[in-house]
Amino acid sequence: MSRQRLLVTTVVVVAVAAGVGWLLWPTSAAPSAAAVTAGPYQVRLIGDPPKVGTGPVTVEITGSGDEAPTPDTVSFEPAMPQMGHATTPVVATAEGDGRYRGDVDLSMPGQWELTVRITSGTQTHNAVFSVTTNG
Repeated sequence: MSRQRLLVTTVVVVAVAAGVGWLLWPTSAAPSAAAVTAGPYQVRLIGDPPKVGTGPVTVEITGSGDEAPTPDTVSFEPAMPQMGHATTPVVATAEGDGRYRGDVDLSMPGQWELTVRITSGTQTHNAVFSVTTNG
């Protein structure tokens, strides 16, 4: 009987360890290159996947006809609605060719919503990306 109990315990421990390892395994896939429409703009999240902590986020914004628009401001607003977390919005810096970069704080692993807020004159348009951070 004790041999059978040892075998069952070993199988359970190995299964749990495999499940935890799979959940915590870092992904190497870059963010989706799919564009999100925000009013007259197409917004793409580019670069490496965001990580837990403060790090860079870069977006590429194009208008109709693929020209690079010049909005008054672009900001990033990270939130984790399912946990009730939101961080301070970050005003992005224009890097040229329609690219904007800012350092955002994603304080914990999990599913985040990153809102890219584009303001031109009195109009504001939002593009929302779903990103997953790993530890």
